[in-house]
Amino acid sequence: MYKLQDIFIKPYIGNEILTHMYYRNPIGGGEYIYENSEGTSVLKDEGKWDFFTYFNALSIEKWKTYTYAEKFYLVLEMQGTFGVNIFGHYLKGGHIEREVLGHYYFELEEKDRLILPIPEDIKSQVVGFEITHEEDVLVYDSYWAAEVPAGKIRKPYIALTTTTFQKEDYIRNNIRILREELFSDRDYADAFCWNIVDNGGTLPEQTDDAEKIRIFHNKNVGGAGGFARGMIAGLTQKDKPTHILLMDDDVHFVTESFKRLYKLLSILRPEYQDSFVSGAMLKMDAPNLQHEDIGKLNPKGYHEALKPGYDMNLWDSVLKNEQLNEDTERKYAAWWFCCIPVGVARTDNLPVPVFVRGDDVEFSLRNQADLISMNGICIWHKGFEGKFSAALEYYQVERNELIITAMHPELSDVDVFGHIEELFWQEVYKFNYKGASLLLDAVEDYLKGPEYFSSIDLFERLSEKRAEDNELFPVTDEVRAQIDYGKLFQWEDISKKDKFIYDYTYNGQARIPNFCSKKKVGIIPYGWGYFPGKQCLVSTIYAIEPVSDKYTVYRKDRKKFRTLKTRFTKLKSEYLAQNDSVRMQYQDALPKLTSEEFWKGVLGMK
Repeated sequence: MYKLQDIFIKPYIGNEILTHMYYRNPIGGGEYIYENSEGTSVLKDEGKWDFFTYFNALSIEKWKTYTYAEKFYLVLEMQGTFGVNIFGHYLKGGHIEREVLGHYYFELEEKDRLILPIPEDIKSQVVGFEITHEEDVLVYDSYWAAEVPAGKIRKPYIALTTTTFQKEDYIRNNIRILREELFSDRDYADAFCWNIVDNGGTLPEQTDDAEKIRIFHNKNVGGAGGFARGMIAGLTQKDKPTHILLMDDDVHFVTESFKRLYKLLSILRPEYQDSFVSGAMLKMDAPNLQHEDIGKLNPKGYHEALKPGYDMNLWDSVLKNEQLNEDTERKYAAWWFCCIPVGVARTDNLPVPVFVRGDDVEFSLRNQADLISMNGICIWHKGFEGKFSAALEYYQVERNELIITAMHPELSDVDVFGHIEELFWQEVYKFNYKGASLLLDAVEDYLKGPEYFSSIDLFERLSEKRAEDNELFPVTDEVRAQIDYGKLFQWEDISKKDKFIYDYTYNGQARIPNFCSKKKVGIIPYGWGYFPGKQCLVSTIYAIEPVSDKYTVYRKDRKKFRTLKTRFTKLKSEYLAQNDSVRMQYQDALPKLTSEEFWKGVLGMK
């Protein structure tokens, strides 16, 4: 039998307890499974423990689809008197159905190893089990296993690759965890190495175990440049990897994710050996909530999660999250955790030099990546709430989206400019002239073509745009008195009369005297979102960022409005006239911009 995944993992990540992502005790009898001094798990007193969870349920449909695994088993090494109920769930016509797969009862006076088969002809897509008992029960080992045909097991060698910039605490902590729990495990010690690209130059250049963990000091060339350097390092190292695993620096993880990834890669069927494994991002501040496991590019160029933000504490999310989505177009795997086979990750197929944001999307689209995700293969990352930056979101992201969609003829119907135009007018109507100007900067730099784009210092360019962005200030008592935080994100209706005047006058910026403005101050959220009812016909708007408790002020300025309106009209004409030609320039430049020669020049490598 071939072990697929362990069960009874310690239920924590960092300082957060994640019990319900590992097991549940629906009838009480203790909140957590107890571990005795010998390291054996103890199911205390009377209890019913449910293991149909994010980490401990078996994604049997995916194992059957992607791998050579067959004839599955639940293996328990236990002592005591207890019952085991094996069951599964599947979706049928939009409804979740439960399938009973086995009932067992044991009275074990000594430790014994139980091998419980899963019936072969089942409908269940995900399988779990329950343990019931009326007195203490000892669990020495537990895992899911399968039979794999002879000669079908490979030995992957995975080069974990991380780009970091002044995130020393995360890196040091993750080095410690990998040393203690992965590199010291004889089953996995020879399966992984870690190449850390330090764009900030704040880590030591050498570690005590340099064969396992190597640190490369690098210019600050963003995530794209860091991952390009890491790919080159992995592909040219003495012990050649079979896969490059790209992972963010500021993350938490459990080593079971790496072990499960290794098992998956070991027995992949040939038709999936060029697939990317896309690890999920869960939120560090709400560790049971999934942000994304696979993303998609929508018709406007937005990056979206393929699935809703599931709560992985809930049993139904465990099933819904594992539905196959093979027919979805324009999918991508984000590089907070993305495992790429070296047949795809090559020195002539490196990231596009966009500094940050979009390099992972473009790489998946360029390679028409087939993506695999699986419950339990994940990291935790801080959420993006309270991190809005117009310089990043309006200049950097929109510029990159224009460039990336231009590079690929099959994305010609993705209307990034239409999205920018929509955002531009929203920002103008809220008097955010700096944000609106940054959007136009993005289009202007895109139209300068790949020669300009590849010749400038992208870090300096982004720094310039940050200096042009709005400054946030701590909320004062006077401002706080005007804010109802509970209603900050609520929609406010607008009358037909006010809506007509609002639209016709560009929210009072033309065709109407200033004295017609309302005396009140508009209160809106800072960043994303458009709330015409809150800002209709006012002269001053407070944009509130509730996470940091800061704000900025937008004031109506007719001169700035006219300047931006004229600039936009001229720029739109230029875009429509030049875009076809500029797109061809980017398409012709793509092979050069993703080559080893180009990147070695950027990175100053010989």
